[in-house]
Amino acid sequence: MSTALRSNVTPEARGKSAAPPVTPPPWKWHWVWIGAFAAYTVLVILTALQNAVFAARSGTPIEWYDLVISRALEEYSCALFVPALFWMVHRFPIDRRHWFSRACLLLASSVVFVVAKYALMQPVAALLVRGPTDSVGTAIMSNIVAVLFDFWAVIGVAHAIEFYQRARERERTTLQLRAQLSRAQLDALQSQLHPHFLFNTLHAASTLMHRDVDGADAMLTQLADLLRATLRRPGMHEIPLHEELALVDRYLAIMRARFRDRLTVECDVAPETAQALVPLFLLQPLVENALEHGIARRAGAGRLEIRAERCGAQLRLSVADDGPGLSPTAPSDDGVGLANTRARLQELYGDAQCLTLEQALPSGGTRVVVMIPFWVRAGAAESTLAEIGGA
Repeated sequence: MSTALRSNVTPEARGKSAAPPVTPPPWKWHWVWIGAFAAYTVLVILTALQNAVFAARSGTPIEWYDLVISRALEEYSCALFVPALFWMVHRFPIDRRHWFSRACLLLASSVVFVVAKYALMQPVAALLVRGPTDSVGTAIMSNIVAVLFDFWAVIGVAHAIEFYQRARERERTTLQLRAQLSRAQLDALQSQLHPHFLFNTLHAASTLMHRDVDGADAMLTQLADLLRATLRRPGMHEIPLHEELALVDRYLAIMRARFRDRLTVECDVAPETAQALVPLFLLQPLVENALEHGIARRAGAGRLEIRAERCGAQLRLSVADDGPGLSPTAPSDDGVGLANTRARLQELYGDAQCLTLEQALPSGGTRVVVMIPFWVRAGAAESTLAEIGGA
């Protein structure tokens, strides 16, 4: 026997849940009221002065009381409907998909507001104005076109504000999406780099295991320490240079177990660059590239140089080896390490960075030079200046 599952959700509730949410208006309602009455106050003054000038030119006595009261009732009764017009524009804006139906709706609403305006205004005018006043129907027929132009000017202003705020919101959303995409791309590149580094290190350890078990064991221990230090920085894409150099020291400790006395490292870092922000794991693939394609291919001992200096608004980092150097017949493919580094630099800094390869020495060797913008975190900059001043 089959049983039908009954839904406890009523059709009315389904309709409500399916309706798209209405976003809040891009304005504060109290400012709409204030702006409306301020604008129509200016119109009261200007139209009253205009009527007074016409009366003076024609020789008609100026009844200031009736003149001001009639103009104030005419303009301020329009101001009462400005918030309603703004609400209509926010709820039913004239857009490309619904321009005809929305325009007709706003036109019909404007006509209704004109009728309501004079239905409210004329009884008040009969009480306050000392002279004769028109009936509601006569007032509507005499002024409907002018008031409709007035209301549609308000509708135009409301549309301008509405679409301006929508454009700003789209721009803000686009920037957020771009930032999220950039972070996702950087995370993907960084996740690509870690397995490549791990594979190369484990391969070196397995090779060393056949002739030096203690050295291979020390290499794996250092590798564990390096991975632990890396995992302490989830989601980070930039770190101070001195922290990056500490990670490189851990990696070089692993490589010393492999190269032993064949490897000499010289590190020349300008003091003012210690707090400069650099991409996480920037130097490790450059050092690895120098070891694998430079030092490892030498018959004897080799030297590795790591330098950092500030060049104006740029930070210059270089990693050099005294290996065989660049071969003109070698393929131009960068490999995973350099290609990944280029992509990360482009993602982080755009055109404000560059990575170049050049010959390090007249006799050979390769130098990788990275230029990126020089900046530090605010707190780090203040502490660095304090240390320099104290020194």
